[in-house]
Amino acid sequence: MNQTAQNERASTSRLLSAGALMAGGTMVSRVLGFVRVALLAYVLGNGTRQADAYAVATTVPNALYILFAGGALNTVLVPQLVRAVKNDPDKGEAYTNRIMTAFLLIIGVVAVLLTIATPAVTWLYSDGQWHQPELADHYRAMVLLAYFCLPEIFFYGVFYLLGQVLNARDKFGPMMWAPIANNIVQLGVLGVYLALWGQSDGADPFSGPQIWLLGGGHLLGIIFQTAVMVWAMRKIDYRYRPRFDLKGTGLGHTFQLAKWTLGFVLVNQLALVVVTKLATSATAQGAGAGLLVYNNAYLIFVLPHSLITISLATAMLPSASRLAANGDLAGVGRETLRTINLTTTLLLPAAAAFIALAGPLTGLMFGQGQGAQDAGYVAWTLIAFAVGLVPFTVQYICLRAFYALEDTRATFVQQCLIAGLNIGFALLLVVPVHRPEWVAPALALSYSLAYLIGVGVSYQRLMKRLPGLSPAPVLRHLLRVGLAVAPAAVAAWFITQRITGGIGMQVLGLLVAGLVAVGLFLGLAKLLKIGEVTSMVSMVLRRGRTPQPATPAAEDPNTTPAEVGAETPEDDATAIRELADPDATRIRSLGEDSPRSLSEERSESPGSLSEERSDESKGGFDSYLAQPTDDEPTEPVENTAEDVHPIQVRSGMELGGRYRLEEVLVRRANTQTWKAFDEVLSRPVLIHLLPPGGDNDDLMNAARKAAVATDSRFLRVLDAAPDPAPGTTQQDDDGTRLGPYIVCEYAAGQSLQTLLAAGPLSALEAAWLVREVADALSGMHVQGLFHQRISPDTVIITATGNIKIVGFLLEAEMVPSHHEIAAGEDPETVDVMDLGRLLYCTLVSRWPGGHAYGMPGAPMDAERRILTPRQVRAGVSPALDRICDQILSESPRHREVALRTANEVVVALTRVLGTADAAHDLERRMRYPVPVVQVDGEEPPLASPAALSPGSAFAEQDTAAIRASDPDAPTGAYQPISTQRIAAVPATPRTPDDAEPTVVRGVPAHGASPAPTRRRENRAWLGWLIGLVLLVLVGSLIAVALRQNPAAGPGAAPSPVPTPTQWQIVRAADFDPQGDDRTENPGQVPQAYDNNPDTAWRTVNYREAEMSDKDGLGIVFDLGEVRPIARAELQLFGAPTAVELRIPAANPETVTAAPMNSAAQWRSLAQTRATTPQVTLAPAQPVRSRFVLVYLTELPADGSTYRGGIAEARFVG
Repeated sequence: MNQTAQNERASTSRLLSAGALMAGGTMVSRVLGFVRVALLAYVLGNGTRQADAYAVATTVPNALYILFAGGALNTVLVPQLVRAVKNDPDKGEAYTNRIMTAFLLIIGVVAVLLTIATPAVTWLYSDGQWHQPELADHYRAMVLLAYFCLPEIFFYGVFYLLGQVLNARDKFGPMMWAPIANNIVQLGVLGVYLALWGQSDGADPFSGPQIWLLGGGHLLGIIFQTAVMVWAMRKIDYRYRPRFDLKGTGLGHTFQLAKWTLGFVLVNQLALVVVTKLATSATAQGAGAGLLVYNNAYLIFVLPHSLITISLATAMLPSASRLAANGDLAGVGRETLRTINLTTTLLLPAAAAFIALAGPLTGLMFGQGQGAQDAGYVAWTLIAFAVGLVPFTVQYICLRAFYALEDTRATFVQQCLIAGLNIGFALLLVVPVHRPEWVAPALALSYSLAYLIGVGVSYQRLMKRLPGLSPAPVLRHLLRVGLAVAPAAVAAWFITQRITGGIGMQVLGLLVAGLVAVGLFLGLAKLLKIGEVTSMVSMVLRRGRTPQPATPAAEDPNTTPAEVGAETPEDDATAIRELADPDATRIRSLGEDSPRSLSEERSESPGSLSEERSDESKGGFDSYLAQPTDDEPTEPVENTAEDVHPIQVRSGMELGGRYRLEEVLVRRANTQTWKAFDEVLSRPVLIHLLPPGGDNDDLMNAARKAAVATDSRFLRVLDAAPDPAPGTTQQDDDGTRLGPYIVCEYAAGQSLQTLLAAGPLSALEAAWLVREVADALSGMHVQGLFHQRISPDTVIITATGNIKIVGFLLEAEMVPSHHEIAAGEDPETVDVMDLGRLLYCTLVSRWPGGHAYGMPGAPMDAERRILTPRQVRAGVSPALDRICDQILSESPRHREVALRTANEVVVALTRVLGTADAAHDLERRMRYPVPVVQVDGEEPPLASPAALSPGSAFAEQDTAAIRASDPDAPTGAYQPISTQRIAAVPATPRTPDDAEPTVVRGVPAHGASPAPTRRRENRAWLGWLIGLVLLVLVGSLIAVALRQNPAAGPGAAPSPVPTPTQWQIVRAADFDPQGDDRTENPGQVPQAYDNNPDTAWRTVNYREAEMSDKDGLGIVFDLGEVRPIARAELQLFGAPTAVELRIPAANPETVTAAPMNSAAQWRSLAQTRATTPQVTLAPAQPVRSRFVLVYLTELPADGSTYRGGIAEARFVG
């Protein structure tokens, strides 16, 4: 495969990865939105007067907000806010206060005026037939509902404004979750309505109480949504203070630049007025396909666009903008064409699915209850929309291409054309025909036709701007995808026509049709060699091979949805552009932030809240990412490499006309690493300077290969400049030769080495951190790429508690290994062993293999074997201790299976962690770090017990149990300084194998200043808000229950309370799978359930409470048959004793023989460290099992040894 083809595949993979991360979050908010509209159709129907009255009142406020303020907010204020946060000394706080003051005044005045003008607004958006005397009561109800809803304009404004302020500070999550509160309130309101008034045929107007409930409930939901954003602002310690000194903010110039975009918004809203007015004419005559039918069909139609097109176009826009800025118009054309092909590969099948499955799909969603009578209206409207799905998608991408060219005037003109066509076709198709059941489908068809014509004009104009762009590749691609999807659509339609009936049969029909259609499409796509489908399938399979990180991760692209927006991830679709041909002079990058229009669904990924947090965390990185706090001086970087370094640069120089050097971080014999500032994108970056004219081919090749590491956990390669061509020079103004360089991402935080200076991490933190590193590496190992320098110095913890891996492929070229790597050693083995060392040092703050990274070497036994973490430090998790041994030992203890791949490490740690996520705990550590005090001595001692996390030990168990046993993992980091004195690591980490003595790393000095105290916040208001939501939901459920079962009123007889039953123990057996003979006093086992507390089963004597190398031991009780287990009542022999209640991990209700080979075969339900002999263990909820294991993990003292036991065991269900 040639380099160009590889670049194409890399770019395709990058677009898909960024899109997938962003799209995942959109579904979360969409699900509740679909449930809400389905319930609305169930209660009011789809095509009734009541449904349209409610639709007009509730949709107009958002439309008016976008018209009067939304466009200005997103296109004018957001860029200013981001710039102020990045550049102002106060991080934009004063500027933000001015903007908020001005905007809140404007939106407040707009909301008041429009609320006063509610009758006029309602008249404008409703058809004239609603104003006739015979519909006076219905129109009055519409106006009264609008009086409740129009004040929402102000709260919409506050919501979006606070969301953009948070986004500018890299806090994307709240804007995603806040709409969920609104949806919950709306579901509760509709539930109460259903309980009180039931289903309605929609012929009668709303009564006064109904208006109060629906209108007030809708307003309350928006208030709750806004309140979540206010709470989020308080969480980041932002306090709004009104400021009225608006002069000099520069908004006038920005408004001038954005005038075309504002005109774009105005044109769209004018078309919406016409469409809404025509749609309401359908139900004015009694019943028909009106506004709610149109809205519900559009909600389904736009879903694939929101999930796929917006995500991929958001990933495309920064790259296209960069290419346009560099004058590479052909590159913009290639990027545009690639994105069109990717999106249409999925959107054309979606359109075909809508046409083939419109009936069963809309029947299932909107055909229940009152909606059963008119769900067909939604089906025909969806079919009409589906005709325009592909043109709508391609038009959207064309507009993004014009945005990349900074031609907003062209987008305005094109949208005027499309809006005009939409209005014209709507009038032509609706007014002459005048059939109520035809209105919404006709409006949807006019929408599709407008985009079908408009996209042709847009593409033609774009071809004039972008050389090489042609319609032929798009048409050929659509033809091939169409050939693959047509048989699948026909098969799906045929299946759903044969499988009919109730809800269950409808769901079954759709599932079978979907599976058959997808399989048929994929098979035909492979036959037709549609490369985009192959890329998508490969990406899904690759993601499915290893567990995804628990956070967000996703972290990924920003996670800022609107009402139906998405997660994600961590920045605005940051991604890496494909690397150029090796002979090219530059490797360009992709992934810079760009403003987005308010009308876009904000669909980003979890994952990515920490990629560009450089302004938020002032703590520095050791090694590459050193950045001092405001009150800490930076140690000067000594130049011990040579008197005259081969790279002669100074602070303030510019590279490539955009990267301004700021601070040298690492100076080696032949390379230097600098922190620099990208003046084009206004962000810090990391630059490796290479010697001019040197042998840099290996490093440049490594940079090219490293660019495929698009996982947000890697600090990715963004740009590279090789040696200039012979006969040319790279000089700045004073003639100094700059030489080649590599540009990487920069993220503020601290290295793991710095964190470990204060002592070990908790078990939860250690396991999660190493799993994240292993998970990131496993994806690269599949591609044959390896880091080979994983260490505490190359793992960074960001301010949000996420991890970043430094120097993928580059470190191996620039830095000697911290241990000897044998010639020909498998590079995957090197990475896996490094993962084992990383886990070891996070658990005990000692480095296996000798003194390194400021930590003493791990102790060894008489046979020169490294002691396990549990043998070094008390309280280490047995499960993690075993995993360390499985990685680092050639022959693991207890005949455990060795772990030899990164994926095996991920799987092993996932078994221990479950769904636990330690990012929040690490964030707290970062926010309140343990002060480091320098002490005398060549080798620093271990951190004092005060610095250690007191609850770090946990056995192999589920997430809840991990949290229970490790409740305050980062506690050591929060103790007052007066109670701590902790040894510091040396400022410059050196390893015994450092063969390059010229490396000097600049590290910030760590002072002993106390952690800042946080102001106590009165959050009573938040409790009241949550209480109100719960009250509405509980009231709704009670009302529905009473309505469905009237007999269950106050006079109904209460249900009898079941009497707890003590189950008989049929037999029992001792459980000691790690013992030499796998037994533990089996003859005494019957004494553990003989109803005599004076007799007991006792263990043998041990020299340690944790039983040396054993994870634990106990007794397996057989209840004879499957029983419900609510609690276990135990009387132990001696205290304190750590004890767990477990049942078989696999099929506890069907297993007929107790698993006796390993504790990993049992699932922990409850655990405690009993300080008295009597103890009760109760699972979070009753479980059913025949076999129960009482498992002892820590024994009480018995003289100079340790011994425990069980005197009595009873199980109650």
